[in-house]
Amino acid sequence: MTRAPYSGVLADGIAHQLRRATQAVNASWQQHGSDLTAAQFAVLQVLDERESADQKTLGSLAAVDPSTLTPLLDRLQARGLITKATDPRNRRRHLVALTTHGREQAARGRIQAEETNRQVEELLGRERFFILVTLLRELGDAALIRGLERS
Repeated sequence: MTRAPYSGVLADGIAHQLRRATQAVNASWQQHGSDLTAAQFAVLQVLDERESADQKTLGSLAAVDPSTLTPLLDRLQARGLITKATDPRNRRRHLVALTTHGREQAARGRIQAEETNRQVEELLGRERFFILVTLLRELGDAALIRGLERS
């Protein structure tokens, strides 16, 4: 298997190109609506799909780093979008759930996500968009699997 060439030029680096792509998608995300960040939407979406979750599971499913999850949850709670409660069966565990307002924001976020996806798909075309999403999912899943193997 041959290695992907890296010439030492910034434009050839995958980390640089992923960062640029993230900036572009985040800019599109912000154009289309609510004051949720993509990470906040991911948390709300996970909760909308599951009803509630403990913080560790929520962070894992939403792909939010544990060091940023607590402040993110504090902001969502301050806005009245989530509730946090101590699990009565394990007092060290916190359960997070959506409020009615949080469920409404999750629905608005889904519209925002659909519009962002539509904009990127329009730029790349359906087939290339599908390939991009598939490759990014594989890359993220591979990193997750390697992280679990090290634990």
